[in-house]
Amino acid sequence: MTAGTLPLAGRRSPRRSFSRLAVWVLALCALTVVGLAAFAYQVANGLTVTGMRNTMMWGQYILFFMFFVGLSAGGLIVASAGRLFGVAAFKPITRLAVLEATVAVMLAGIFILPDLGRPERVLNILLHANRTSPMVWDISIVITYTLLSMTYVWLYTRADLARGGSPLALGTGTSPREMARDERLKSGLAWVALPSAILLHSITAWIFGLQISRTFWHSAIMAPLFIASALVSGLALVILLALLLRRFRRIEFENDLIRYLGALLAVFLVVEGFLVGSELLTAAYPGAEEAGPILRLLTGNYALLFWTEIIVGLVVPFVILAVRRTRSRPGLVALAAVLAVAGIFVHRLNLMLSGLSYVRIGLPPGVSVGTAMPASSFASFHWYVPTVVEWLVVLGVLAFGALLFTIAVLVLPLREREPHAH
Repeated sequence: MTAGTLPLAGRRSPRRSFSRLAVWVLALCALTVVGLAAFAYQVANGLTVTGMRNTMMWGQYILFFMFFVGLSAGGLIVASAGRLFGVAAFKPITRLAVLEATVAVMLAGIFILPDLGRPERVLNILLHANRTSPMVWDISIVITYTLLSMTYVWLYTRADLARGGSPLALGTGTSPREMARDERLKSGLAWVALPSAILLHSITAWIFGLQISRTFWHSAIMAPLFIASALVSGLALVILLALLLRRFRRIEFENDLIRYLGALLAVFLVVEGFLVGSELLTAAYPGAEEAGPILRLLTGNYALLFWTEIIVGLVVPFVILAVRRTRSRPGLVALAAVLAVAGIFVHRLNLMLSGLSYVRIGLPPGVSVGTAMPASSFASFHWYVPTVVEWLVVLGVLAFGALLFTIAVLVLPLREREPHAH
């Protein structure tokens, strides 16, 4: 299938497939517009229309920022590691992984804007940057990583685009010499992409881990834990997208690849579980200052979320993938991937809620939550619930991401026509 060909699933007629595609695209456009309207309403009325308060200065926007940074880093780590270490099995999904990483990091950057409250001031972070701030490091690496990922996508697809006469190829030829040059560029870029992907998620982790005043976050293991979770969520999403696009005949691979990726995901789940357990043991050890927040996580208001993360997001997918018989069934591997992605999302949610909900001032009345009601203007605990405005903004960003990915899948060639050496 060439670039620009509409995906056809099964034996559906082209007209029927086009109609479904049109409905899908129109629905995403409508949701994107709704999200923009909600964002405009928030800008006009301020962050008071959200569920965030002084006690909960970060909410759903930063939650999704963390989540998509992990998805992006995990996808590019898979793609770059495959090229650097000669893992030929990754070749059928390399372009998909790079595309997924690009769209994910773009969405992560977008989610920063509504969290600022005054998005027009985002340039101040770069123009008047505090170079010792992990937030400045993170903004810088997000911009750099986005440009790097877009370059990676272009390098992987421009030769095939040139064959089809696409202007996106920018005059690239298809001679053996030019193709060999592109292969060298891909390999060289992989040496930059892999450490950049690791650095992207590490810096995001340091935003939390370097906050000395919040003992729940202040941990040297935060960056390795973020990297492990990025590998889990990024690989799981690549598995899901690969199965979906194979159904629509955009890429081709054998079930052996899914079995291999499922086994790799099981290994990543083990590493993730080990790091989570190590962090809990260290923090909950008798006499540790962090024991209070950890015990609240295990048995407090958010205990249900924590045990959902452990059982549904770690144990169940690992059991599915650890057994060769179930790992050989693409449907069950897809189920394990869905649970793994959901588990990492809940892990990010637990990190946010448990780290911010409990005010560091242990005595009443706590701190001001910024409301006009005297009876509730101070609190030592804040139960964060996103408002409708936040949900609509998030839905709009997600719809825009799905729209961007859909267009990219239709335009870009996601399979290599000729074998290239890794």
